[in-house]
Amino acid sequence: MPTDLVIENTTIVTMNAKREVLSNASIAISGEKIAAIGDSESIRARYKDAQFIDGRGKVVLPGLINCHTHISMSLQKGVTQAIPEGLYKVMWPVEKALTSEDIYVGALIGGGEALLGGTTTVIDHYFQMEEIAKATIQLGLRGFLGHTIMSRLGPVTGEQELKEGIDFVSRWKGKHPLVTPMLAPHASDTVAKEWLQQIRAEADRQDVKIHMHLAQSMREKTFICEQFGKGCVEYLNDMGFLQPDVFVAHCLFIDDPELDILAKSGARPLYCPMGHSLGGHVMRAWELLGKGANVLIGTDCVTSNNVMDLVGELRIAGAAQRQMTGDAAAMPSLKILEMVTVDAAKAIGMEGRLGSLQPGYLADLVMLNMHGLHAVPNYSVVDNIIYACTGRDVETVIVNGQVVVAEGKLCTVDEEELIVLAEEQGRALMKRAVEHDPELSWLWKQ
Repeated sequence: MPTDLVIENTTIVTMNAKREVLSNASIAISGEKIAAIGDSESIRARYKDAQFIDGRGKVVLPGLINCHTHISMSLQKGVTQAIPEGLYKVMWPVEKALTSEDIYVGALIGGGEALLGGTTTVIDHYFQMEEIAKATIQLGLRGFLGHTIMSRLGPVTGEQELKEGIDFVSRWKGKHPLVTPMLAPHASDTVAKEWLQQIRAEADRQDVKIHMHLAQSMREKTFICEQFGKGCVEYLNDMGFLQPDVFVAHCLFIDDPELDILAKSGARPLYCPMGHSLGGHVMRAWELLGKGANVLIGTDCVTSNNVMDLVGELRIAGAAQRQMTGDAAAMPSLKILEMVTVDAAKAIGMEGRLGSLQPGYLADLVMLNMHGLHAVPNYSVVDNIIYACTGRDVETVIVNGQVVVAEGKLCTVDEEELIVLAEEQGRALMKRAVEHDPELSWLWKQ
């Protein structure tokens, strides 16, 4: 079997320093890294024994980095849609019925869908993260993973969760090339101040990043205001928690002074376009970018979004910000693409290794099929990626040099088996949830 792989005669969106877009070009992969990029004739002559993929009518771009999601929640798809405070009233009661098998299967389903939607790296936190790490490795999906830590309110709380969150980091540091551990306190209102301070110190000690929710609901904001007399952002900032190694999802219920505090802190606000729009509250992402904040993009989970299609999410990112600001120039296409490639790679500490297609970088990349009525004529490649494409156009996905999606199908698991398993496992979960909490009876259908 050939060890080298070449995608030839294609368009390459490099996202290099010059943001070059190369036409009629080829990209060669050797092992887990990009070996060469150049004109198709010279690459074919140099890699005669390679496996070749025809890239005509296709566009190759860096693998997309989904900066906030919970892939395992796929078994609970859509159950909180149109339910006010669905996280608290529906999701948390359902999660009390989760088993380890549910979390593993959910991660296979969600992670598989993420790959099919153009994602090569997820930043994820959830309960029983060991099961999710097992699933991401099986799928060939790169993961920055953290075990969710909660001290109050949530479905799984207690000192054992704090210990497991810290132990997960210790167990997985340097263990596998596709897994990078993080610390994952749930939110400002669900984790005690003393625990947040301990987590901050542990992140410094182990040199790992932190991933959490912040100001995601009015309930969270109200609790922090009542307890500490300040907003969620100000609360974390005053204890020295907010730093450039902290990824904070949503940041919806914050006032103008807190926008400035957040931007100056260097923390990474995580914008989830579809979930925010469907929830009726949209992050002021364009304003934050204007203040110098390092805003990144994620899909969130399928309970708020319904899909793990990161390519499709990019269109919503631009449209929602333009509608909210009234500025037709807000969130230009190139900036949106930067937020899920070079900007995200820098934020996770992988600058110079991910986020761009250059020789020596890790071979994480996506090939879109743009040979269709929806994407021609293709006058502006980047604009068409953002505003004409969705995950359905993803044809090939490569992670760490391995083809994990080919011809639009997963290579590492049987999709048909997963579909059957999703129905069986999901309905069994809902039945157990109703048995535990009869008020959820509307969820269960024979």
